[in-house]
Amino acid sequence: MDILQKELSFDSCLNDERIFVRIIEPADHYNVKAVLQIAHGMAEHSLLYVDFAKYLAVRGYAVVINDHLGHGKSVASGGAYGYFGDGGCQNLVKDMHKLYSIIRQGYPSIPYFLLGHSMGAFLAQSYTAQFGSELTAAVFIGTCGNAGAAVYAAEKKIADALVKKKGEKGHHPLFAKLSMQKYNRPFMPARTPFDWISRDTAAVDIYVKDPLCGFDLTVSGYRDIVELQQENSSPQWYRKVPNIPILMLSGDRDPVGDFGKGVKKVAERLKKTGHNVLLVLYPGARHAILTETNQSEVYGDILDFLESVTDWSSDSEKKPE
Repeated sequence: MDILQKELSFDSCLNDERIFVRIIEPADHYNVKAVLQIAHGMAEHSLLYVDFAKYLAVRGYAVVINDHLGHGKSVASGGAYGYFGDGGCQNLVKDMHKLYSIIRQGYPSIPYFLLGHSMGAFLAQSYTAQFGSELTAAVFIGTCGNAGAAVYAAEKKIADALVKKKGEKGHHPLFAKLSMQKYNRPFMPARTPFDWISRDTAAVDIYVKDPLCGFDLTVSGYRDIVELQQENSSPQWYRKVPNIPILMLSGDRDPVGDFGKGVKKVAERLKKTGHNVLLVLYPGARHAILTETNQSEVYGDILDFLESVTDWSSDSEKKPE
């Protein structure tokens, strides 16, 4: 199937900011069976997902992905990487919903999926609680578990103090130590600071050499992510998520998900609250499973999920009332 690659931009919910978007879709509009919107992870950008998007596009899916505020081509000249503005991560969620509204105009009636990876999974979880009734299903990749109220409170207190000291757009090495540096320790002696991302050394090297990847967030950006994790760990989040199919994927060597343990707890709690959840843990895989050595397996599992839900949705629409 022939595909098209397009780019567009739209006004962010944050004043004077523009959001960059990539669209990869079948060339024939009438061959599009469903839409998949992707939320990328922290300190990366949409270009890393083009291979996966092409894989789905030739199979009939329109794939859209924006660069979040503070990331990729959504950072204006002289702008601050890793800064989300007043309103924090909810600005990113609102921009995701603006993109949904734009794409829905062209595809008003076919199934619509949301996939998030890492920080993008945190955002997708928040989005699903707020706007999930507009989605056909959701996919959370490389999310984390609940670190506990005491941990979040301590991290938030530290972040607030550093924001006051350094300013919203300031930086401090502490948060890198608490996140990316901590994640790499289980893989020492490490070849790079990002060995925790994937077993595929070529994929890690692409990330390391990309000037739009691996940057340090502002102190307010780290604070905003802590607040997002607090939100997603609350009992209210589980109550707000509608009963749509949810696919959760992670490597069992992913330190973000506590090597599978944290991800399992989220899936189990979703099931206990009546949600339809499928969890897949890949043995030996690390964090960025879309670039892992078993990439073809991961691609196939996501496609199978999308196909099964798309077929079910189509059959349901055909049934008489």
